[in-house]
Amino acid sequence: MYHFAIVALLALAVLKVVDVLTDNIEALQPFRSLLTIAFGVGSVLWLDYSLFEGFGVTIDDRTAGIWVTGFIVAGMTVPWRAVFGYLTHDRATGDETLGSRSPMIKRAA
Repeated sequence: MYHFAIVALLALAVLKVVDVLTDNIEALQPFRSLLTIAFGVGSVLWLDYSLFEGFGVTIDDRTAGIWVTGFIVAGMTVPWRAVFGYLTHDRATGDETLGSRSPMIKRAA
């Protein structure tokens, strides 16, 4: 269970670092998603952490496990953004919609 918490909190840290960078450097705003993936994978590579080893899952290539853990961390930023969007009613401008859709059929009258 601690390994899930490590991944979730690492994703929160990645999300907030990327938010600070994109909020303060205007030129980075279009690259928010790319920065999230890069920081997610980079932080896990830097820590040399594998979620699979933590849960005792045997994989042939340890390096692949570390890379996949990095993509899991990057993916875990999406639920964090959804939680912050729900709590603050403030959506990130450059990111996915997180469920807000426009209706397919518009009323004519």
